[in-house]
Parts: sequence; structure tokens; C-alpha cells
Amino acid sequence: MKRYICDKENNEKMQGYLDFNQIDGFKIKPRNKVKYDGIEVSKMTLVEPSLIEMVLKKKTKRKLNAYLKFLITAFDDDTSSGDLALVLDDTKRYKAIIVNKYAKFLDAKYIRDLLLRVKFVEDEIKMRMHEQNREMKVSRGKGR
Repeated sequence: MKRYICDKENNEKMQGYLDFNQIDGFKIKPRNKVKYDGIEVSKMTLVEPSLIEMVLKKKTKRKLNAYLKFLITAFDDDTSSGDLALVLDDTKRYKAIIVNKYAKFLDAKYIRDLLLRVKFVEDEIKMRMHEQNREMKVSRGKGR
């Protein structure tokens, strides 16, 4: 396996070994499954702060949109409380990832806003679960 070092200032191809455990940056694994004739990238470490910020903002925006789409479908359809509980657990896990992993790369204001948005999604899911539980209790009622 060959390792390449990419440098914007130097246009030459450099080939060499670099201890990736020593580099302080954001590590990602591309999940693109498109066939490509060029270099195949299995792991990448981003070091440039502006690039890290751009990638993380795109990533968080995509994840929040997925949560919001789920909320919209949950309010339109009858989503089971089990599905809602799974998404609620996922939002709690996502908040932990934001605090532990993303906080050192993004500014505090953006992290605070992001956590507020995730908290809003959590509150809406909890409210929907509470409504479903209340409807189940009412529908059972006393049978005569």
C-alpha cells in the first residue's frame, strides 16, 4: 500500500511514510462506492481547519435534515413508538458525538446552535411518543 502526501503549495507528487497517529486532525473514511480508475482512498486525515469546518458543517446539516424528514413522516404517518425510541436514542448518541468529537474543530457558538437544534428534535420525538402513549391508554379504557 502506498501512502501519498498532498500539499497545495508543492505540485510535485510526494511519496513517503507519515505517521498518521501523530497528526492532529479530523479522520474520515470516504464511503463513496463509485468505481474510479484513479487512486482509491480508504482513510483520510484533514488538517486544514477551514476544510475541517466545511466538511463538519455539511455533515451536521445532512444529519439534521435526515432527523427533520423523519419527524415530518412521523407526524404524517403512524410511526410506531419503537421507531421513535430508536431515533431518540440515536439523537442522544449524536449529541455525544457533537460534544466529544466535533467540539474541538468547530466554534462554540455553532456547537451551541447545533445542540439546540438536536434538542428540539429530541423534544418533538418525546412529545410524539407521549401523545401515542396517551392515545393507547384512551383507546384501551374500560371495556364492558
